[in-house]
Amino acid sequence: MTDTRMTFDGGFIMVPWDQFDEAVEWYGEKMGWTLIGRGEGPPVGRKAFFKMPGTGQANLKTFESDLSHFTSEDYHEGTCRFCFRTANLDQTLDYFDRQGVTCSTPVKMPDRTRSADIFAFGNVRLTLSEDKKLEGKFPESRVIQYAAKPLWLGVSDLDASIEWYSRICGWTSSNKNFQDRGFALMREAWDFAWLEKVDSEQLSKKANPGARLYFQIKEQKDLYKKNEWLKEQGIEVSDIVGERWKGFHFYDPDGNRLNVWSYY
Repeated sequence: MTDTRMTFDGGFIMVPWDQFDEAVEWYGEKMGWTLIGRGEGPPVGRKAFFKMPGTGQANLKTFESDLSHFTSEDYHEGTCRFCFRTANLDQTLDYFDRQGVTCSTPVKMPDRTRSADIFAFGNVRLTLSEDKKLEGKFPESRVIQYAAKPLWLGVSDLDASIEWYSRICGWTSSNKNFQDRGFALMREAWDFAWLEKVDSEQLSKKANPGARLYFQIKEQKDLYKKNEWLKEQGIEVSDIVGERWKGFHFYDPDGNRLNVWSYY
């Protein structure tokens, strides 16, 4: 079962049910995204789909109190970041600051890019990664597409985490070595996930952030097999929810939440 392919496939940004319409308007206006569709109904509630100006689709999803996969209970951002790309980080942060959006101080990543967090609608944390090659191409958009490395995880032990993600998710360690700076890169088809060594007090037993990156397993029969296999490894795994679309989540040893879906 460890060879079941899990590929990055976007994700959900969670919003409260009773503020869904307000959130749709907020993300369209503030991010510079184009609304391309909405959906509503059981079993996975209200959704909105946005075309980002570069590439990719961003998805809003309401919390659902009766489904453990979508509940707002135990909401906690933790150290699992879902990362998006912006052309000029300073200008983007200045814009959001003027809009009353809380922003963090930019940090320099080991690959010499810069990143910062913003706390978007409902105080959901989104992480912005600067890509100067996009400067001037999308002047009406602040958040252009998914980041080149869309996942950023805080972990207590880099070597142990590299081994765990290799064994459980089938990822491999990048040829680029940043461990002397407290980072490691994991790859599936490309270098897409940062692991960062953080102090243990920054980690939580279990985090349920508002911005939730998902991995796709194409065949639903393999989704079920992966869910059972993870349980056999002693990993905390949620029930599978959905009908045509199906999804679940599980946790790494540091409490980072990983989401999986299938829709075929």
